[in-house]
Amino acid sequence: MSEKNDINNINKSPKGNLCNLIFDIDEKIRFVGIVNKESEVIDGGFKKGIEPLLEVNEEQDMYLQSLSNMIFFQSFSKKFGPVDYIITKQKKISIMTFPFKRDILCLSVSSDTNIDKIRDETLKIIVRDQ
Repeated sequence: MSEKNDINNINKSPKGNLCNLIFDIDEKIRFVGIVNKESEVIDGGFKKGIEPLLEVNEEQDMYLQSLSNMIFFQSFSKKFGPVDYIITKQKKISIMTFPFKRDILCLSVSSDTNIDKIRDETLKIIVRDQ
């Protein structure tokens, strides 16, 4: 892992490289994680030095909701085309959710950063990794 963006990886796997590549996009990325169908973070974590804004059970609920949102919008893929990403922007943070293989990739970023740049660069990285 790069020293600059040392994250608290839950699992050390090749996917961890994906998380580090995404952290390198912008210093205001707080969290990068791959979430499975059981809404468990299976890889990634918060950037070193970043304190979560939510309690553990609230985080779990947020991942479950992100997963539910992705599944809901994917149900319209035959009519609208595939889901590229979902972004929820709030005053303090923005949550970005991307379909990633059979899981989802979740990012938490400070809302005062260039969300479009992070989204576009993340999409490029995901395409290379799939």
